[in-house]
Amino acid sequence: MTLVEAGRKYSVPMNTLKRYIAWGFIRPQGPEEYRDEDFERLGLVDALLNAGFSPMETNRYLMLDGRRAAAEEQMVMLNAKRKALLDEIHQKQQALDHLDFIIWDKRKPGKKC
Repeated sequence: MTLVEAGRKYSVPMNTLKRYIAWGFIRPQGPEEYRDEDFERLGLVDALLNAGFSPMETNRYLMLDGRRAAAEEQMVMLNAKRKALLDEIHQKQQALDHLDFIIWDKRKPGKKC
């Protein structure tokens, strides 16, 4: 199928498809010839990128996919990103808590806003 056909079939914007091709997530089999398998894993690609994986890390993860011995390395990668996301969430939660306290403090009776 062509890239335009794949974009329509999988509801992926053309600029995203071109970026994924440049990063190596989708590889043409010939001129304007793409396989369904390349597009079926885009949900995984999106999840990894949204979790903070770089394009290079995502490619590494995908290259390991399907190899039994590589499952442990994939788990190490996933757990490291999960920890980083949790750390970021905790930092944001602390900042939010501080703002909430400041707001609460400003609303106390007798306080001028």
